[in-house]
Amino acid sequence: MKPATKIRFRGTVARLSDASAHLESPGDTVLVERGRPRLLMIACPCGCGELFPINLDPRAGPAWRLYSDPRRGVTLYPSVWRESGCESHYVIWRSRIYLFGRYEDEFDSTADMDEVTELTESIRNRLPSEGLTSFYDIAESLDAIPWDVLTVCRRLVRMRVAREGKGKQRGSFGRA
Repeated sequence: MKPATKIRFRGTVARLSDASAHLESPGDTVLVERGRPRLLMIACPCGCGELFPINLDPRAGPAWRLYSDPRRGVTLYPSVWRESGCESHYVIWRSRIYLFGRYEDEFDSTADMDEVTELTESIRNRLPSEGLTSFYDIAESLDAIPWDVLTVCRRLVRMRVAREGKGKQRGSFGRA
């Protein structure tokens, strides 16, 4: 089956057992919600055919954060890295799916320039002169989508206004 490049939201259900009936193609997603979002069930975007639950409830263990906006679409943070089965690694950002190993070159170049420009000055002001801070921490302080902040930070690096850490500090930024 062909890999998905966009998610296709198929609805909300109350029980996990009801989700699979709605997941037919790679990238199909169903929200499992009982009083609050519990899981995002997805037909693996790589096309392997597996259905994969993504925990959204921090009370049930490590959880992803779901950002949903009618204008921007659905974003999930952090990336999903399956440790079994197909071992896919992907990002869901603004309802697009970026499968690493296939489309990561597109990742930094797809942000809506108007929205990114709006964030640039706020992000620039949060970059430390000494040391580094993670893009996620900057995003949290701005109540912004982490992938948007990462894109801006990397653009600032290309403009030589910021610097990115190396190795384990990759994804952390400071002023150049």
